[in-house]
Amino acid sequence: MSTEHVELHCETCDLDTSHELHYAGRLLESTRCTRCGTHLEVNPRTMLPAYAHDLEKRILSKPGRMLRRARKDPWGYLRSLPGAVLRQPVKFVREFSEVLRRKS
Repeated sequence: MSTEHVELHCETCDLDTSHELHYAGRLLESTRCTRCGTHLEVNPRTMLPAYAHDLEKRILSKPGRMLRRARKDPWGYLRSLPGAVLRQPVKFVREFSEVLRRKS
């Protein structure tokens, strides 16, 4: 899961405050106001189908993204490929376990 910080309007505080956005893959999982702690979560029942759809889109677009990177910087692409191939399964398992954890 990744986390980003952004300024959003909190309806509880009625102020523009810093919020933590938590993502599972590229899908927003939850938000939390850092001032008052109000926490909003995406309905867990919608996470798994949405994640599956997002994963399908990512898999289908991967060859094109890899080709663009290889054309832009062939040597950099070749140097980074072994590490990227090793990281990908770990990234997938982490994302998928987060989605499953939320569903239960």
